[in-house]
Amino acid sequence: MQSNGKMSFGDFIFPVNPYLLQITHRKSLSEQVVPFRDSFVCEIGTMSRVVSGEGEFYGTDCEEVFGQLRALFEKGGGGMLYLPSQTPFFALFEELKLEARDLENVIRYRFRFRESVLKKSDPSRMTAVADGRKCLWDFASESGIGIAVLQKLNPDVRRPDEAIERGRRVFFC
Repeated sequence: MQSNGKMSFGDFIFPVNPYLLQITHRKSLSEQVVPFRDSFVCEIGTMSRVVSGEGEFYGTDCEEVFGQLRALFEKGGGGMLYLPSQTPFFALFEELKLEARDLENVIRYRFRFRESVLKKSDPSRMTAVADGRKCLWDFASESGIGIAVLQKLNPDVRRPDEAIERGRRVFFC
């Protein structure tokens, strides 16, 4: 929900934009060591953006406004993140800190959002239904998600190399 150049996440519109906003773009790199030679670095791919910052809520309702933001954080899940002068994207609310309350009617806070390619409106990208022929390794290969991650998300699959029973849901996040 965008509103006149103000930052927003989901249904929450920040009454005042944060005074510090950092958008971090990163790449995943891997260094390979060749015995008796120099090492070399490979670019594996682009990692999700991280948006962090600091701000203040002020006024007689500042505690109530911070409470609304905290409730949104505790609710979990993702939403569209709108930033001034940026293209909106789907993100997850990763961290919220209450920084200081040294002045009456002022609350300082810090936050961090992480971009997500999995949208809440697209559950087919978060799960799959097994057809009885594929194993967890097959799902890892097709989705690009590491086998270790899939094993943590699907702890009831005892052997990643055996076919998963038909109709069982496989979780990707």
